[in-house]
Amino acid sequence: MKGLQITAPGHFQIVDVPELEPFPDEVVIRIEVCNSCTHWDLTVWDGIDIFGRKGHPEYPYYVGGPGHELSGTVVATGSDVSTIAIGDHVALWGNPPGVKPLRSSSNPGARAYGGYVKYFVTHERSVLAFPKGALNWREMGMLEMLSCVAQGVVVAGDLTGQRVAVSGMGPAGLMMLQALKSHGPDELTAIDVDPSRCDLALSLGADRAVKPGSPEWNTLKESEFTVTVDCSGVPAAIEGALEHTAGRLIIFSVPERDFRVPHTSRLRGTSIEYTRTPAGRPGRYARELLLSGQVNVKPLLTHELPIEQFEDGLGLLRRREALKVSFTMGD
Repeated sequence: MKGLQITAPGHFQIVDVPELEPFPDEVVIRIEVCNSCTHWDLTVWDGIDIFGRKGHPEYPYYVGGPGHELSGTVVATGSDVSTIAIGDHVALWGNPPGVKPLRSSSNPGARAYGGYVKYFVTHERSVLAFPKGALNWREMGMLEMLSCVAQGVVVAGDLTGQRVAVSGMGPAGLMMLQALKSHGPDELTAIDVDPSRCDLALSLGADRAVKPGSPEWNTLKESEFTVTVDCSGVPAAIEGALEHTAGRLIIFSVPERDFRVPHTSRLRGTSIEYTRTPAGRPGRYARELLLSGQVNVKPLLTHELPIEQFEDGLGLLRRREALKVSFTMGD
C-alpha cells in the first residue's frame, strides 16, 4: 500500500509497504483524509524533535509519520472488536489509558504506521464513529486535535465572570476560543500577530482581538485577563500573556523553548497550569463539540492536497498561507 516516509530532514518518498493485519482488539481504516499538524510536521521535516528529546527524530522516520489527524472507513476488524463495525465512518481521537501509541495493547512492543498511509491500524478504543453524512471527512479528521483542545477546556473549567484571553490563533487557538465561549466568560479576547487571524477569530466569536505590540496592546493593564490560554508555543507570546494576566495562565501549547516568568506574576498571584490530565483526552466531548456545531472547523480547513504534494503543503503552513492542509491518499 501507499505511504509517506520522511527519509531525512527536508526529504520524503512515497513508498510501497505491506498492509498490517489487525490484532484481535484492532481495526483497519481506509484513510480518506489525514490533516496536517503544523508544529509536528514542520519539526520532523526540519530535523527537530517536538519534545526536545536528544537523538530524535531518527531517520528514516517511521512510515506514515507523523500523521495522526485522520478519518476514514473501517474495512476490517480484529476478532475481539465489539464497539466498531466494518463500514463505520471513524476518526482517531487518541489513546485511552493502557493503549500504547501506534499499536494495540495486544502487542505493545509492535510498531505500526502513522496516519499518512492508505490503511491505518489502531486499537478500537482509539477511534470514535460518526453518523454517516453528519460531517465530511476533513471535518471528522479534526477530532484528534479537538480532543487535545478539549483537555484545555476541561482544565479551564467554569469561566463565569472571567476575562479570558486565548493567545495564538492557529487551528488549536481558534477551536479553543469557540469551545471556551460557552463556559461563561465576561469577555473573550483573541491574541495574534497576524491581522487576518485576528479577523477570523472575531468572526468565530471573539469579543475583541489584539495584536501584540499594537497601540491597544500597549495600553493593556497588568490585570487585563484573569485567565489566559496559550496556544502559540512562542516564548515571547507566553511572556507577554504573563505580563497581562492576574489569575491563571493555562499552557495548551508545546513551548518551543524555555520562557521567562516575570517577577510581577508572583505579585499578582498568577498560577501556571498545563493541560495534560490523568484522565486523558475527552474524545467524546470533542466529538459532541463537532457534531453540535459549537466548534466550527470549516474555516480552518483551508487546503486539500494529494499526499504526493506533501512538501508543497508544508510550505503553505510555514508561510502561514494555510491553517490546515488535508492530505488525501488517492487510490
